[in-house]
Amino acid sequence: MQSRIIILLMILLPCFAVAQQTPFSFRKLGINDGLSQSSVIDIATDSLGFVWFATQDGLNRFDGKEVVVYRKTFDDVTTPVSSRLGKLVCGEDHIIWLISTGGRLEKFNLIREQFEAIHRLGNDSTLLPAVNCIYNDKALLLLGTAQGIYLYHHRTKQLNHITVDTLAEPHLNSNNIQAIHKDHFQHYWLLTDNGITVLDTAGKIIQSFLYSNDPDKTTWISCSAMAQDNEGNYWLGTYGKGVFYKSKEVNSFITFKITGNKQIPQNTVTEAVLADDNGNVWIGTYGDGLYVLNAATHKLQHYTADYNNPFSLSYNDILSIKKDNYGGIWLGTDGGGVNHYDKRFNNFDLLNKSNVPENIAIQQVRSVTTDSSGGLWIGTSNLGLTYTNAARDSFVTFHFPPYQAGLSNYDRIVSLLCDNDGDVWVGTQGNGLLILNHQTQQIKNRFYPGAAAALPDHTIWCMLPHSATQVWIGTRNAGLCLMDKNKGVIKQFTNTGNEGERLPENNVRALVRMDDSTVCIGFDKAGVQLLNTRTFKIINPNIPFGQLAGEQAVLKTLCYQPPYIWIGTLGRGLIAWNEKTNNTYWITEKQGLPNNTIYSIIPEKKGMLWMSTNNGLCSFLPPVNLHHTTASNFSRYTAEDGLQSNEFNTGAHYMSGDSVFYVGGISGLSMFKPSKLLNASLPAKAAITHIQVNNQPMESDTADVYKKILHLSYQQNSLSFSFAALGLVSQSRVHYYYRLLNYGTKWIDAGNRNYAAYTNLPPGSYTMQVKATNNAGNTNAPITELNIIIHPPFWRTWWFAALCTFAVIGLLYALYRYRISQLLHVQQTRNRIASDLHDDIGSTLTNISLLAELSRKKLPPGNEEATLFLKRISEEVQQFSQALDDIVWSINTSNDTLEQTAARMRRYAGEIFEGANINYSLFMDEPFAQHKLNMEQRRDCFLMYKEVINNIYKHANATEVNIRVTMNKNHLNIIIQDNGNGFDTNSITHRNGVKNIRRRAAKWNGTVLIESVKGKGTTVQISMVA
Repeated sequence: MQSRIIILLMILLPCFAVAQQTPFSFRKLGINDGLSQSSVIDIATDSLGFVWFATQDGLNRFDGKEVVVYRKTFDDVTTPVSSRLGKLVCGEDHIIWLISTGGRLEKFNLIREQFEAIHRLGNDSTLLPAVNCIYNDKALLLLGTAQGIYLYHHRTKQLNHITVDTLAEPHLNSNNIQAIHKDHFQHYWLLTDNGITVLDTAGKIIQSFLYSNDPDKTTWISCSAMAQDNEGNYWLGTYGKGVFYKSKEVNSFITFKITGNKQIPQNTVTEAVLADDNGNVWIGTYGDGLYVLNAATHKLQHYTADYNNPFSLSYNDILSIKKDNYGGIWLGTDGGGVNHYDKRFNNFDLLNKSNVPENIAIQQVRSVTTDSSGGLWIGTSNLGLTYTNAARDSFVTFHFPPYQAGLSNYDRIVSLLCDNDGDVWVGTQGNGLLILNHQTQQIKNRFYPGAAAALPDHTIWCMLPHSATQVWIGTRNAGLCLMDKNKGVIKQFTNTGNEGERLPENNVRALVRMDDSTVCIGFDKAGVQLLNTRTFKIINPNIPFGQLAGEQAVLKTLCYQPPYIWIGTLGRGLIAWNEKTNNTYWITEKQGLPNNTIYSIIPEKKGMLWMSTNNGLCSFLPPVNLHHTTASNFSRYTAEDGLQSNEFNTGAHYMSGDSVFYVGGISGLSMFKPSKLLNASLPAKAAITHIQVNNQPMESDTADVYKKILHLSYQQNSLSFSFAALGLVSQSRVHYYYRLLNYGTKWIDAGNRNYAAYTNLPPGSYTMQVKATNNAGNTNAPITELNIIIHPPFWRTWWFAALCTFAVIGLLYALYRYRISQLLHVQQTRNRIASDLHDDIGSTLTNISLLAELSRKKLPPGNEEATLFLKRISEEVQQFSQALDDIVWSINTSNDTLEQTAARMRRYAGEIFEGANINYSLFMDEPFAQHKLNMEQRRDCFLMYKEVINNIYKHANATEVNIRVTMNKNHLNIIIQDNGNGFDTNSITHRNGVKNIRRRAAKWNGTVLIESVKGKGTTVQISMVA
């Protein structure tokens, strides 16, 4: 009876509904994000990848993160039959053509950031009227006005003007040109308020469409926008006349209609049409949102603003639709800012409250599985079980009554399994196990504590197939059970079982099959054990779960990918056990894991692991050595990429037979095929957007983003840079890397901070390098470079050093010349003195000597005393004459060389010794002869020599004298040796000869050594610095 009641309740409780289509996901950019105004009239993308928005109050440049506003206004007027909107068109040479307020034609130089109004073109003096639209290519610049079309030829600089009155066949449909489109055949389509006129590549009219000669204009078709799809078909938007279509095989337009209830209204005001690269035609309307049509299948999707859905359109008035350099679609709205669509936002199919009926449970997904027909079963937390068919166009939610009265939270579906018969096993938290026929969607059987086929516990965390009718189930309080869907429990393992069948605890959270006979069991806190399903024996692999993750660690999920068992934990990261080597590895956020809580692990055939966490979904490609795991092994996906949320739930994961992955969380269910994912982390070009020098914006005639080199003075040595990642869709996950070469070589990971600063840089050449990626560890991204030269102060430049060098050389040369001049002057003076002394004093002394001698001869005999005095006068004069001769000799510069000194020594020795019959020898080496002495050195040297020679002559009674004069490095050595009487060198004498010799030698840092032995002669050694 109870079973019949349950079946009856199952029939009554389901709620059926038809689903909406899975929507595109849009990202919004509004006035709170930096946009100057919320009405975005037109959009353009430049060659670098910046996106430009024309608004009523400003031209905006967007780099993916920041908006820069340039003051310029644009028209924004739309009526049911026409519009007057500002326009943006990117041209060659970094130029943006724009139509500003009042139809004024201007061009904006992106490099110099300067606006220039264009009143005339080329050599033509024609003043241009207000411009409605513009099209530019390498050959032509086309200007659509209310007075016809102007064609400006870039090469010839010729301006042609075509109107309805131009003598040509066929004629221009109307003078009011509202839009211009260029097709795949290089033809120009002029959209007017009365159909279309087509020009060929030379600007000649070749065809006309939708022309009406109705003078009242009631049948005129006012054309607004056009696109050509990949198949070559034309799509035309109009003001108030709907959408027209022209097949490439047909030479006429027809009103576009499709079968079914969903149509584009025939009175739609269409402002924008775009055909993307994926076969979709985007139709932006004024007031009716966005239509996206698959051109091949004619499947139509309609998107409107939904203020409860953060990823819906922001506004229903769409003024512009443009494609960027990376395939993204940008929609400008009249009041809702910009909407951005990118396929990388839509990697994941999504089921959430925005695209399922209100009475369908899709929040807090706890489990998921698929059946053989492609149907999808979704278990929720206390909201029942939801089913959707393979087409995902109808839904039903089942609510199971409690197995006994008084149960609360009985609608929690925490595990699901579809067996080979197609029956769905429904495991609940607190409400037992149900077997459901997926075709009739009725309960076939039910197990719970106290039933006829009793289940020892009312909570089933996990299930794993064993055979056609049997399933292993992990319970909260009753361990592991082998269940037969007809008979109930076949085998049970608990923590009180027999040896070999005893579990470490009864709370079984995860099961995974390793091979045909081995199942891995994951326990809430007791780690992992293995079960041999043939012998029913429990095996402990001794994985140090508690040692690695901590005693309070909680296991959340298991995965087996040979040779590793992967264990996901609550807040303690990822544990890997290698069954072959018995090695265990622990991977956490420190190694790059996005989050330490892992709710599910799904293996991919290529070796990749997919993990749901509390910080999004991540893929993990394990390295060969898990100890070398880094952030580069992980790729992270978040709600920005189209996931249901960044937070997922335990058990809410499944991989279907066709390799579709399902992961559920707090806001719905995400579905994807890994092989079909578009990588949101593809590297994109980074741009240096702002440069500051000494905390001030750099003044230059070139925009910062276009600068290639900076020349700075040595005082401009503190620099800061801001940069942007162009083309990366997940800006919150961008990782910037930068370095300044010649200052450092290591890349600096700035994370999401797009700023770098350097202070007190020394003069030199540097290169600023920047790159960006959405993956923290992926550094293979294009590098943007900026060369920087900080010039040194003038006193540190090469030319200044060279100038100083030449100045010093010049000064030294001047001093040298001055010194030479002084020396020459001194030499001349010395020679003059020597000459004067010799001529004047010498002659006087000679006269004195002669007079004395004459006086002595004329004295009468007997005057002995007078004779003696005259003789002494003659001797004194002779001695003085000799001294004077020495002085003159020393002063004379011609005697400065030692060679002259040696000659005088030789003459003096000859004069003394030859008259006394003393034999002598004199040896002088060549270095001595070439060496020069100054005047005083030469004089002292000769006087010391003379003193020794005189002493030998007067006192030694020698017969042999040997004299040796040599140079040793910078020392002059004189050795004089005789064979005379000798004397006692220690005896005290009052004579000054030896003292004078020592004094003169010491004056020149010299020494005097006297060796003498009585009866054996004397040796005198004189050494002095020369």
